[in-house]
Formats: sequence, C-alpha cells, structure tokens
Amino acid sequence: MIEFEIKESIIESAKNRCNNVSVNSDKLNKYGSEKKRIFDGYLGEEIIKEYLNIDDISDNYEYDLISNKNKRLEVKTITCSFKPKEDYLCTVNSHSLEYVHKQKADYYIFLRVLNTYKKAWILGWIECAEFFIIGSFVEKGTDFGKFNFTKANATVLEISKLNNFK
Repeated sequence: MIEFEIKESIIESAKNRCNNVSVNSDKLNKYGSEKKRIFDGYLGEEIIKEYLNIDDISDNYEYDLISNKNKRLEVKTITCSFKPKEDYLCTVNSHSLEYVHKQKADYYIFLRVLNTYKKAWILGWIECAEFFIIGSFVEKGTDFGKFNFTKANATVLEISKLNNFK
C-alpha cells in the first residue's frame, strides 16, 4: 500500500466538485446519500488522478476516470482513523437487492483516507471481473461484529489480495 500526503489543492478540487452536486438525503441515489461520502469519493478520485497523472475525471456513474492506457477506473474510497491493516476489507456495494450491480469499469482502485484529510493510503487495484470472482458476497443485514451491511448487498475482499502499484 502507498501512503499519500494530501495537498490542499486536492482537497479544494474535491470540495469544488462536491459543491456542484445536488443530493436528496432521504434516499440513496447514484451519488450515495450523504454529502460527506460524496466529498470523500471525490477526494479519492482527485488523489488517484494526481498519483496516476490523469488529466480528466469522467464523473460517470459507471466509472470515475480513464487511465492513460484508456482503461476505465472506478475509485472506491472510505475514511479511517488510522492506517489500515492488510486483512481489512475492501467493499463494493450493490445498489440492487435483487442482483449484484457491476459497474462498467475495467479496474477498481481502493483507498482509505485519514479522517483528518492529511494523508491517504492507496491500497491497490484489481480487475473488476476478478474482484467479483474472488471476493465474498455479503447480503444486506449481515453482521460482521464491528459493522453491519445495512444499506445494500456488497462484495468484499481483503486488502492483501489487491495488486500493488509499482
């Protein structure tokens, strides 16, 4: 995993994007239901944009970025209060209870962002198809002890099973 110091310019870019989003907080929509989660997601996209030296953000529900090799990247970001451990889970939620919704991306990139927004950890990447093959399906309502999957079905995979950036 790669530790990444977050510059103020990255935070400002994420804030500017977040300010342009309208959210109905009464229900889930394609952006999630909470403004903070939207900001965190945009922050992760801005971090990967800088780290991979990508020019544009797609801001598309099916994927977030197009790599310099023309691959569609979906960035998954959550906040944390300390550096994550290798056995922690990466999660892709499905916004359908009838099936596992798979976005039209080529790769997932997972990040954890320190809740002070001073640093982040780029955990790794995986082909989307492989994620759903080796990941574990978790039904909505499943209790993992420290947390519950209350909003949606999900697929999870340990950080240690991701590919590392070189």
